[in-house]
Amino acid sequence: MSAQPYYTPLRAAVGVEAFGTAPQRQVCTEVMFGYKSRSFLALQAGLGLYNISDYTTYSISAALTYNFLLNRYRKKECQPHPGHNVLESYFEVGTSAFLFDKYVNVYFPPTDQQEQICPLALAGLRFHIVSTKWIYILKIRYTPSLVDSKVASVGGVAVGFGWR
Repeated sequence: MSAQPYYTPLRAAVGVEAFGTAPQRQVCTEVMFGYKSRSFLALQAGLGLYNISDYTTYSISAALTYNFLLNRYRKKECQPHPGHNVLESYFEVGTSAFLFDKYVNVYFPPTDQQEQICPLALAGLRFHIVSTKWIYILKIRYTPSLVDSKVASVGGVAVGFGWR
């Protein structure tokens, strides 16, 4: 007899993010791996847009996070397979970076020291709302820049959905 896992594992997810690991907004995809009893790793990649006044440029981002389950299933010996939690919450920590086209000399003059690749630290909360078919995801993130950046934000929010 196998025991019920502590959380509902995901194969992959897609979503949108505002600020956080992107300078403004992005569409992202995420793959989960390295499952342990109460944690997993997630690799995220995104493609976004960055608006500077009347000019729009691209941004590409990536993140690697470690996610630790905060609320676990209430197992008992007499009931090894309880119903799933409808809301699963995780603490998320990791690192990320985004790349964007800084060579818009009207807005970033050549003397400006704005980095083209901006590394970020990442910490936040992640919530999964589990349904029978989909897992809906909400992420609230604190993302301080590791370099002096004029375009990086210190926080963001992401929503998405995943499948098992």
